[in-house]
Amino acid sequence: MPRLCLFVLLLFALAGPSAAEEAKPLVSEPVYPGLAEIVPRASMVTEDAGRAAARITGVADTSAFDGQLKEARQRQEELFQRVAALGPLEGWNVDRLLEFRGLVAEQRLAIKKLLDAISTRISEVDGIRREWNRKWDFWMGWEESLQGQQLKIPKESFREARKDIDGILKKAAILAAPLVALQKDVTSLQEKNLDLLERIDGHLKILRQEIFKKTAPSFGNPEYYRQYGEGLWEEVKSGVAEVQHVRPDFVSSQGWVAILQGVVALALVGFILVKRRQAAESKEWEFITLHPWATGVFVAVSAFGPFYTNPPTLWRLLLWIFAALSAAVLISGLLKNPRKIVMVRLLAFLFVLSLALKIIALPQPLYRLYLVLLSLAGIFLLLVMAKRNLAAHKGKSDGFTLALRFGAMILGGSLLAQFGGYSNLAARLFESSINSVFLGLFAAMAIRLGRGGIDYLMSMALLRGRRFFRRHGSEFADRLKRAFQVFVVAYALLYLLEVWGIYDTVGQAWTDLLDLGFTLGGTFVSVQMVLLAGFVFYLSVVFSWLLSAFLDTNIFPAKGYDRGVRDAIKKLLHYALLLLGFLLAMSLAGVELKTFAFLAGALGIGIGFGLQDVVNNFVSGIILLFERPIKVGDLVVIDAEWGTVRKIGLRSTVIETLDQSEIIVPNSMLISEKVTNWTLSTKMARVVIPVGVAYGSDVSLVLGILSEVGNAHPAATQDPPPSPIFTRFGESSLDFELRVWIADISARLRVTSELNQEIDRRFREAGVEIPFPQRDLHLRSVDPAVLVRSSPSPQEGEAEETPE
Repeated sequence: MPRLCLFVLLLFALAGPSAAEEAKPLVSEPVYPGLAEIVPRASMVTEDAGRAAARITGVADTSAFDGQLKEARQRQEELFQRVAALGPLEGWNVDRLLEFRGLVAEQRLAIKKLLDAISTRISEVDGIRREWNRKWDFWMGWEESLQGQQLKIPKESFREARKDIDGILKKAAILAAPLVALQKDVTSLQEKNLDLLERIDGHLKILRQEIFKKTAPSFGNPEYYRQYGEGLWEEVKSGVAEVQHVRPDFVSSQGWVAILQGVVALALVGFILVKRRQAAESKEWEFITLHPWATGVFVAVSAFGPFYTNPPTLWRLLLWIFAALSAAVLISGLLKNPRKIVMVRLLAFLFVLSLALKIIALPQPLYRLYLVLLSLAGIFLLLVMAKRNLAAHKGKSDGFTLALRFGAMILGGSLLAQFGGYSNLAARLFESSINSVFLGLFAAMAIRLGRGGIDYLMSMALLRGRRFFRRHGSEFADRLKRAFQVFVVAYALLYLLEVWGIYDTVGQAWTDLLDLGFTLGGTFVSVQMVLLAGFVFYLSVVFSWLLSAFLDTNIFPAKGYDRGVRDAIKKLLHYALLLLGFLLAMSLAGVELKTFAFLAGALGIGIGFGLQDVVNNFVSGIILLFERPIKVGDLVVIDAEWGTVRKIGLRSTVIETLDQSEIIVPNSMLISEKVTNWTLSTKMARVVIPVGVAYGSDVSLVLGILSEVGNAHPAATQDPPPSPIFTRFGESSLDFELRVWIADISARLRVTSELNQEIDRRFREAGVEIPFPQRDLHLRSVDPAVLVRSSPSPQEGEAEETPE
């Protein structure tokens, strides 16, 4: 045994080196062409070198970049000079910081675009250099491979090829140097830009953190009154001068937005004036017919204002003035309470005034004094208006009264904060409250205008003439209104975060909101994933509705399908699309589809324990949709209840009885138990009228009358014809039946009543008697005392009866 082991080890030792050699990756040696290819290929290198030189020259041309760099450097120098002229960043307010942050970010974007273009050129030159380095290695290796052979090598061709390749490599190195230098200059410019941006962001962060900190001397501190010096007026003039600054490139780059706003405003004014009578038909648009100019300005400013990119301060102030005043006019047209109208107009004025003071960066002592005076006057005015409004409503508080009192509380809090030196908190309370009110008013106006626009769109003859909009236009409009309202409210809520200083812009708030989430089972579930999944599922629901409506209006009528087939197809498509949308939504949310295998197993266990009835009804619902033993609109009898099938769901079926009540029947009951369906294959049904006549009546006469009554009724069919039948000898009558077929079972009760009335009339005319039930009573044993008490006395001359 030891010898055998030793022999096996020896075999492995001998086999090891060869196995290792086989395991080494094979490096493919370059295959060089033959001797005859040297001269033609050298000529090709010369031609390629000429094209490569021209390409390098074009790529390495920096003339266009020099002008862009000069312009970017000039803009950045002007920006830094404006920053330096306005003093240290510590004295800036939030609005000025945000304005310059936008300018710096815009400059940074332009520098990055220039840097990317230069980097692309450098990458192209580097790619040419690497390509010709490979050519150099190829020709050197080719020449070396021919050295050991006794062949006459055309060395001149190799020298020419190497010379051309070397020339391209040197040219690439020389022409790439200016690009690299230009890249360094742009990078340096970018670093300075980034440094200023970081400083502005840092001060914005500090201002947010100092909301609840004491940042100024209180009014009881003499330090506050020492701030009123000569330099204060110089700061005011500097702020006003800064507002008047307009970038030279604003008109050329963004002037089209202003032109578009003007065109849209004029077009809307003309449209409202022309369509004033038609627009007044919409409840949502009644108020705009009275104020066409305000409507045009408000829509133009609100809809196209976001298209501006960091507009100049003065232009931004003008846009807000137009928006606030036009909104105040429009909202006043909606209000009936004069106090509310006064409050809206007063808020519009304060909104514009406060915004103007913030934009010119009014020095802090003056701005604090302005807020204090405004708070004192505002508290008094709000409380007086609240008292009068309360008296007008006979002591009952309404929403407007509560809003006035709440506004007075906010002004009171702002006033106390100012007196205590918490200037940032006081300014935030006052400014954000007014901005929030106007944001709510803007959102309400946008919703009203949008809803009115949808109503007007649906009322157009072009859409009303379509079958789809005639039948489903109202529901389609409601869906559009809800979607538009959700969009406006969502944007308003995001903008509210900017108003209260939580975020700098709506875009930043939206980005941070999308990034929120939590970890579940190793998977990070973000708000973006949830919203995207919900949106996809909602789209599947909307698409399902649109498809069903389209089939109802365009496909089913042409094919002549009955209602049951239509409902079955629509339900199956609806649930299939919902399932597809759910799976796609889960996939977008990061849930792998294989996870559903585990869920299916858990669901199977749940079914085994407690969901048998649910699954039974679900499967029964699918069977009802496919086999269609009953369908919507059928007249059925179940548990002795007559009713019409109104809805077939996947779990239960709704049946409306004759007295307008509704019965919810589990689907399994319709499958497993007996159900009478009067309209499964046809609506034709037989009406049976039983009638009895007195013994001794003329049977032939009775049958003739019944036949005539049946044939004379307009609802009775003639194929098969009415059939009178003598059924039996009853206990107190001769029993007959009149059997009449009618085309529609829904007329069964009416036809029965009319036939009974006609039979009764004809029997009376013919003297045919309809008897009452008759009974014979035989007495076998009766107490004699009872008979004595109930019999007449002998003195009355009546004979006594003897009981049997």
